[in-house]
Amino acid sequence: MTRNPIAAFDHRTGFKLGAPVGFKDYMWEALKDPAAGINMIQTAENLARKYGISREDVDAFASRSNARAVAAQQDGFLAGEIVPVVTEKFELEGYKPRGIRLQGKVTEVTADTHPRLSPVEVLAKLKSVFEGGVQTGGNSSALVDAAAAAVVASGAYANAQGKQPLARVVAAAVAGVPPEIMGIGPAPAIRLLLERSGLKLDDIARFEVNEAQGAQTLAVARELGMNIERLNVNGGAIALGHPLACTGVRLTLTLARELRRSGKRYGVSSACVGGGQGIALLIENPQAA
Repeated sequence: MTRNPIAAFDHRTGFKLGAPVGFKDYMWEALKDPAAGINMIQTAENLARKYGISREDVDAFASRSNARAVAAQQDGFLAGEIVPVVTEKFELEGYKPRGIRLQGKVTEVTADTHPRLSPVEVLAKLKSVFEGGVQTGGNSSALVDAAAAAVVASGAYANAQGKQPLARVVAAAVAGVPPEIMGIGPAPAIRLLLERSGLKLDDIARFEVNEAQGAQTLAVARELGMNIERLNVNGGAIALGHPLACTGVRLTLTLARELRRSGKRYGVSSACVGGGQGIALLIENPQAA
């Protein structure tokens, strides 16, 4: 995410001497929905107005996200899903060497570096991105670098190999919503997921809903009537970050491990999708089945 370029889009055919050379933040450009003509933060602001979510509500949610993530680090839970990243080189005959080089004098990273205790009094002092809005740099998803991986196999293969799966994928669902409120996408996706599986909201012990923006996640919880104490119990993207394309695996892995730790049976991981979608996955803890 931190390698997203600052790009010039208009100069392929050249430009005159002294002409303005316009560069744009490619990350910011990617966060704008060209159909609705607004960016992702504005979609969260739309939801805040629609669901009556205040700045105080969002800051309190962000403070909780960070506190839970810090607690999950301190008790060693998050370490169970992290592979240390070190400065190293990868070599294979016939190919140029590739590698990872950490910045400065750092030679190893063993934990997420963004989570920090964030009292609401501190968050309240931050300026909102848009005048009169509820979203700030402190209650939005963090810009971080990360990668995630998981092995997915059939039950027949796992049994034949004598492997005990961490979780069983029960059902999946995708739903569409207006792009200007794309952040509400997890709500209809979760409803469709429950309909397909024959379960009720109360049957779900844990939810991992990506915290793209604080107001967006609160809107999903309010729309569904979700018990917020079951939501992102080890912190969310406000604390841990939202590295695009990695987030879905991270949500589901954390959820599966939390179900195993708590002895609960069902969990749902879900995320909104820019452009107007929501996606949700229902998993089951085999040890609690």
